[in-house]
Amino acid sequence: MSAEGYAKFLKRMGHTVRKADGIFWFNTMPHVYMSFPFQNLIDPQNVDWAFVLGNDGWIARYPCNLDLGRKSYRIIADQKDYDLHCLSGKARNQTRRGLENCQVRPVKFEELESCGIEINKDTLKRQGRTIPKGFDEYWKKYFKEAARSDGAHAWGAFVDEMLVAYLIAFFMEGVSHILILRSLRASLKKYPNNALIFSYLKNTLANDKVSCVSIGFESLQTGLKSLDSFKLGMGFRKEPVGQRIFIKPAFQTIMKTPIIRLLAKLANLFPKNEKAAKFAGLLNWYAEQPRL
Repeated sequence: MSAEGYAKFLKRMGHTVRKADGIFWFNTMPHVYMSFPFQNLIDPQNVDWAFVLGNDGWIARYPCNLDLGRKSYRIIADQKDYDLHCLSGKARNQTRRGLENCQVRPVKFEELESCGIEINKDTLKRQGRTIPKGFDEYWKKYFKEAARSDGAHAWGAFVDEMLVAYLIAFFMEGVSHILILRSLRASLKKYPNNALIFSYLKNTLANDKVSCVSIGFESLQTGLKSLDSFKLGMGFRKEPVGQRIFIKPAFQTIMKTPIIRLLAKLANLFPKNEKAAKFAGLLNWYAEQPRL
């Protein structure tokens, strides 16, 4: 249950991974690095940024103490007595219906190779996003490499023995990080996501070796509040944390607020491009964070 397993998985998937003072950093997209284990707070004064960014990195994103970064949060569930009483009224009713309609259980990654890719495509189409070149090959490799990674595991929700939703999570230092959650549009009225999240949380939080389940930080992208509302209704909570953006010193001299705002506006011209939306978020957060 260490971060080493996730680091090895990322390397096999083609990411660059560096380790400095017990903290791993990996390129989440070209030229942008993020730290993990994700629950570990970073002191920016104690980071060798030249090593972390190397020759290819321009920007780093990391969690820190509230007073050092832009005020933000990560979304976690840590109730050891997790059950239906932890859910909002609406989510509780939907979850009961989901549990009646669906069978939820752990799944092998080999199962995902046969039907998970189609669920991923369906999710992208529902979000109005295009399916990139090499999509099938990427996910075949993802499932294959996750299958042999320490700490990686998957759960699925089934309707009439057909997989309609699944999640992938990695255990790292006592925390379960849900990194992937996908579902079929045609089955949403069966509430498979509610059944899946509920069953997974109830099972995982009962494990004495797990302190909490995390489903990510506040997103860099705007317009995702409905996703946060679903998570909070299912018993997750917002844990306050700072998030900070470091920009390579060579670029800092030109990263003045007017230029940042201009670049962010240009990136926002492509709302369906996930990378552009995240880049705009990085720039806006950099402008909003306190100066050290």
